[in-house]
Amino acid sequence: MSSDRSRLYIQHILEPGYKFTKKHFLSFMLEINIAHADMLAQKKILQNHDAKKIILANQQLLAKGFQEEYNPAYEDLFFMIEAELKKEIGDELVGNMHIALSRNDLDATMYRMFWRERLVHWMSLLIDMKKVLLQLAKEHALTVMPAYTHNQQAQPTTFAHYILATCNHLERDLDRGFGLLQRINQSPMGAAALGTTGFPIDRHYISKKLAFDKPLDNSYDAISAADYMLEIVSTLSITLTTLSRFVFDLMFLATNEVDGIELDKSLVQTSSIMPQKRNPSSLEHTRSLISRSIGELQSAFMMTHSVPFGDIVDIGDDIQPIIEQGFSHSFQIVELLTEIISKMTINKDKLLKRCQEGFSTVTELADVLVRDYKLSFRQSHQIIQTFVKRVNDAGLSLNDGNVELINDIAKEMCDIELALTEEHYKKAIDPYQFIVVRSIMGGPNPKETERQMLLSAQRLGAIISELNVWKNKFKTYKAEFRK
Repeated sequence: MSSDRSRLYIQHILEPGYKFTKKHFLSFMLEINIAHADMLAQKKILQNHDAKKIILANQQLLAKGFQEEYNPAYEDLFFMIEAELKKEIGDELVGNMHIALSRNDLDATMYRMFWRERLVHWMSLLIDMKKVLLQLAKEHALTVMPAYTHNQQAQPTTFAHYILATCNHLERDLDRGFGLLQRINQSPMGAAALGTTGFPIDRHYISKKLAFDKPLDNSYDAISAADYMLEIVSTLSITLTTLSRFVFDLMFLATNEVDGIELDKSLVQTSSIMPQKRNPSSLEHTRSLISRSIGELQSAFMMTHSVPFGDIVDIGDDIQPIIEQGFSHSFQIVELLTEIISKMTINKDKLLKRCQEGFSTVTELADVLVRDYKLSFRQSHQIIQTFVKRVNDAGLSLNDGNVELINDIAKEMCDIELALTEEHYKKAIDPYQFIVVRSIMGGPNPKETERQMLLSAQRLGAIISELNVWKNKFKTYKAEFRK
């Protein structure tokens, strides 16, 4: 069969599009054919015996697959599948299979069916990461580390407290995923080209058959909607941005100067010339892949920008590979980062030493002057700020500081006779004490982080249960089509 289509059009557009659609959307296309034929029979638009032949032919093709290479005589997979089915059941039945069915609503539906499953897989990977993070938090409730603001050592916290912050980010990402699933899982079927049909079809019936929650209310919206795709890439981009910040911190902690974490030997590389090097290359590659993936995902906004509000290839065939590529790389990122954190070693002693060497505990020292010596906080802040500067200028550490210096500064700056004791001073600069007294809700006190962990674990259990409902919903409808 000959074709008068441009060779370059075939080479650059039609054939790659055919291969991509066959790889990712074939099963959904056939499932839609089956559900649509069943609905036509239910509404007496098709005879039962004709519908059964159509359904069986699609089921058989669904079972064996479709391995044909692209044929330029046909525009795309839709028409090649139609030609294949004609060989089995004839022109008339295949023609009637498309009563009240357009490639427009079929495409819009199969895209949603594909992306809802990809989103569920993405959320499953986030759950796996969250499990690893919660285990880390449990193991490191007493692991003291310096926390940073503006890239400067700020206050002591625990590794558990830090990890739980990341867990909360992922939990919000999962919440966004569930909201997005509900918006994706609305059926375009029955919209036809854009204005529905004159046949008395049942949009609710086919929606239920394909495991959608409901049909989309407006048929024009059904075939022109692209906002859910933008919401997909936005949701993933938010997660990847969070993970990029987490990776930044891990790379900082892995430096020789900090030596707070050590990556597993299976996830580092050496230098071709420097024998001592233990490069955290897996983290570097993860960071690089995050940047690439965000760029891929964000290009979806340009694909949907300033295109007509209707069915058009920009938001149909052409945008799908762009989003899928970003999705696939995002999967790699989460899987790799989950392995990195599950195998890394936390150098507890080094992290504690970093707190003891710096001035991160002086907030508590200032608080002591307020709580126990009744200074105003602004007076206390000025006294301790001056104290830190003088100790630092002298090349000393907090452990080298002394209460006499603080008492002298209080007299000098505020004309206050302060009698800070050595016991109060030593206790105030102890990183453990700093953490223990911060038992306010959300703080780093071990009892408080234990409460946070338990709550996070409970919420994770509820998330897993809810996601399993979605998984079972999609698994159950597929089983019906493969009898």
